[in-house]
Amino acid sequence: MRALGDEDQRVLIVLALTLATGVVDAVSYFSLDHVFTANMSGNMALLGIGTATSLHAVTGNVYAFFGFVIGSVAVARFLRTRSGSSLRIAGLALGLQLVLLIALTLLVAVIDVHVRDGWRYAVCAILAVAMAIQTGIARHLAVQDVNTTVATMTLHDLAAASRAAGGDSVRWRRRAGVVIALFVGAACGTALDQAVRWGGLALSSAIVAFVLVVTMTLAADDDRPTTPTGDDAPGRAGGLELQPSPVGARR
Repeated sequence: MRALGDEDQRVLIVLALTLATGVVDAVSYFSLDHVFTANMSGNMALLGIGTATSLHAVTGNVYAFFGFVIGSVAVARFLRTRSGSSLRIAGLALGLQLVLLIALTLLVAVIDVHVRDGWRYAVCAILAVAMAIQTGIARHLAVQDVNTTVATMTLHDLAAASRAAGGDSVRWRRRAGVVIALFVGAACGTALDQAVRWGGLALSSAIVAFVLVVTMTLAADDDRPTTPTGDDAPGRAGGLELQPSPVGARR
């Protein structure tokens, strides 16, 4: 990671978070009664369907909606009131998200939320808060063409900028990476959740923890002062060492 440029580092960080998004939305959809806690586009569609059929069927979606809104407000205020490098601020916010994910993983491991509506709704709301924090982090890092929650515009841009469409295929790797990350994350999250009910959330926690370590390591490298070398070293000019003239020296 250190050998990569700043832009490439941020791309990989956000793509890893996109992988976690796929895991979380798969878990919330299949284990929390058809709720999206990260993809609010899908969640709003389900809310509309529920409004026209049965509101009781989309109670979890309502909790997820308000949880996402609250989380978005909270992370925006957090990011605006912190000073420092963008990577360090993102790392602090990732720490908050990780705490929520770990807490939810432990909760789901202890309590079967499938049969306890109150707990299930609480998980929907808190998980949506966690994913709102992640969305805010992605916006804060401002990586072009990489969105951690939806792939609609990314997929469109990938196809529209392709050679087949007469485009120049610029940034196609990161766009394809978003689509692949969401797909792989959803597949892995579903498989783990079917094996053990806390498996998907544990995987998302592990991914975010890894991203947090990488982000804070890169932030520490950026904060470390550089030691002047070569021509920039004190007492050197053009590579020649300068010695102070003796006091009283005559020409």
